[in-house]
Amino acid sequence: MTQLDARSTAPFPPVEDLVRPDRVRREVYTDPGVFELEMENIFRRGWVYVAHESEVPEPGDYVTRRIGREPVIITRGADGVVRVLANRCAHRGNRLCNAERGNSTTFRCPYHGWTFKNDGTLVGIPMRTGYSADFLAKRGEYGLAPAARTDDYRGFVFASMSPDGIALREHLGRAITAIDRLLALSPDGRLDLRAGWMKHHQRANWKMVMENNVDGYHALFTHQSVYEAVREAKVSHVPSKVEVYVRDLGNGHSEIDYAAEYTRLDEEFVWFGRAPRAKLPDYVAAMEQAYGAEETHKAFVVGPPHTLIFPNLFLAEMNIMFVEPLAPGETIAYTTPALMPGTEEMNGRMLRRTEGAMGPSGFLIADDGEIGARNQMGLAARSPEWIMLSRGLESDLHEETGTVNHDKSAETPQRGFWQHWASVLRGPAAAPEGER
Repeated sequence: MTQLDARSTAPFPPVEDLVRPDRVRREVYTDPGVFELEMENIFRRGWVYVAHESEVPEPGDYVTRRIGREPVIITRGADGVVRVLANRCAHRGNRLCNAERGNSTTFRCPYHGWTFKNDGTLVGIPMRTGYSADFLAKRGEYGLAPAARTDDYRGFVFASMSPDGIALREHLGRAITAIDRLLALSPDGRLDLRAGWMKHHQRANWKMVMENNVDGYHALFTHQSVYEAVREAKVSHVPSKVEVYVRDLGNGHSEIDYAAEYTRLDEEFVWFGRAPRAKLPDYVAAMEQAYGAEETHKAFVVGPPHTLIFPNLFLAEMNIMFVEPLAPGETIAYTTPALMPGTEEMNGRMLRRTEGAMGPSGFLIADDGEIGARNQMGLAARSPEWIMLSRGLESDLHEETGTVNHDKSAETPQRGFWQHWASVLRGPAAAPEGER
């Protein structure tokens, strides 16, 4: 395999030479050849987050997304099944649906009028006398192409374009506990992700956006304005002053885990602006009715996860983010609050907090977007060749929960991300047992 840098005719090393235990080469962010391999080996062959079941609650509901760069429709059929279908007419390739969401039992191509049911079946061909009897007899073969595999875990819907590969739960691995931790804050164990997705066009590689989400080193610097504006942060971001861990969960998943620090403080809602119970009486009552007083207190203390689920989903505490890569230096990041059915008190506060952190003028995502763009621009300089990821390497601990570092600023999550990334790009035969 020969790969070329976007601005050079000189070949660079194959995938196995792009990643070291403590560094990666700049080309992993910039090279079109690397990007094409990602679209094939990660986004086509692997499991990719596409939607949440709450976005398509009723038969006929649909949303449109991309898996990598491929347009898809996620729709719930009359049979109640959620399907992931190619957003492309089987006739001449026209994109069928331009709306981001809606409800329809059929999709009609605006080019030549071919019509498909929302389960993908071709049901209408205008002027069909122009086709041979043999073609019409086989028209059942010309439905909307479905994703080869679709599965969900507790409402989070994933799809893969490959019929082969590990099961979704095997892919999620230890990251399942992060989803469970989030849903432990919902009285009925469900989420409602219909508040609307904010879309941020990031001038950065998709991996920069994702790995930054679990970088515990940058907060004091990139988000300095947050600490200048907010006198009392939820917890200190000075690593030596807190029991906040970073963890490589395996399979490319990773997290910043505040659970030990919150448990040490034993204070409810530190993660939610220290909101008092008195401000959330209905929510507290619903939680205690569902889980009992002891488990409710524990959930309120420990709070939600801060977890990256490879390749494109981020559980950002009480926000959900996913990314769609467009090009080596372009990504769309989608964010929405993790609302919960029937908890109006919490939902109202979450909307305001999401606006403040993730909105167009939010404290966090605007900072991260600028840093990502500056990273991408900086990597136009070809020297030095390597990006350093050695912080905390010698203090990593291999535990049952994954590779853990008690220094929040350690680059443990990034190292885990890149080792898995390299194994996937080399192809199924090269992936370790359990990651194929």
